[in-house]
Amino acid sequence: MDVDSLPFSSKQLLRLLDSQGISGTWEWHFASDQHVWSSGLFRILGLDPQTTRPSYELLIGLVHPEDRGRMASGAGLIGAMSQEKQTIRVIRPGGSNRVLSLRSEIHLAPDGRPQGIAGSVLDVTERENLRRALAAERRRRRALFDRTRTLTFSNDPDYAYTFTEEAYELTGLSPEETADDAFLAIVTEEREHWRAVSLAAHQVGQVYTMKPVLYIAGGKRERFEIFTVPIVDGRGQVVDWSNLARPLGTRGSPPVGMLLKGLEQAIAGRHLRAARALLDWSMSDLARAAGLSLSTVKRMEEHPDGTAQQSRHKAMETLRRFGIRFSVMDDGLIAVGHR
Repeated sequence: MDVDSLPFSSKQLLRLLDSQGISGTWEWHFASDQHVWSSGLFRILGLDPQTTRPSYELLIGLVHPEDRGRMASGAGLIGAMSQEKQTIRVIRPGGSNRVLSLRSEIHLAPDGRPQGIAGSVLDVTERENLRRALAAERRRRRALFDRTRTLTFSNDPDYAYTFTEEAYELTGLSPEETADDAFLAIVTEEREHWRAVSLAAHQVGQVYTMKPVLYIAGGKRERFEIFTVPIVDGRGQVVDWSNLARPLGTRGSPPVGMLLKGLEQAIAGRHLRAARALLDWSMSDLARAAGLSLSTVKRMEEHPDGTAQQSRHKAMETLRRFGIRFSVMDDGLIAVGHR
């Protein structure tokens, strides 16, 4: 959704968006030099409608300096029929940035003279943040594949796989072929064995590894190792599976994204106790190093499933920083080591 979608929205939806500070409108009546902003626009800009006098100059002043040159001046607005849709950044008084989608249109008198201008604003910050995050993830994924031929992919609990373009490039298979059988890249003589291994692990929701020989584009064969971890929700139900595949013997890169989340969810209290023992740490030592309370560390070791994801991540990141390594073994067990 962007600002062009607003004219086609229901009045009820428009009122809801405005009340939530997601969209807003503004008007400038030229003859009286009166500026009218909706409550939603004040919220988007982080301004108090009781103490703020709206004006076009104020709006321009909030625009990020790098984007300000693309905004028309007041005189420029009066002489234009409409403004093309724009996406700009604003800096709110508190210092936070928002990304806005804008459009405006001139209102004319019967004799053709410009009477005023009205504009629509939609806050698209989260959409832009998501777009940038996805683009960064694609670049990271591509760089990892180009360097080590390591790739990631996912599948849901119903065994529907989502492969990346790197997977198709590696195997030479098409999306249509893998849609019929996600195990088609495994050589025929090993395919059913590894399918059974995967199915058994999925049935109990446990971390597992496979080391199949894959068909590689160009008629080659090569043995890969594939690490698969379940992603669970707050109720402990598996909602997704994250997979990493790399040539056997490739030196691993630190896990990131959903793979890291799944691995951290699989760490049990006994793994944390083993990690502390290798460092000769008490629970207080871990709490202090990770910036957590002692009670949080105790809960993490006694009832890890009930610990907040953020706290678990801080503890795991701290242990890794001090040399602890958690490795998935061939039988799906997690080993704890110290480099």
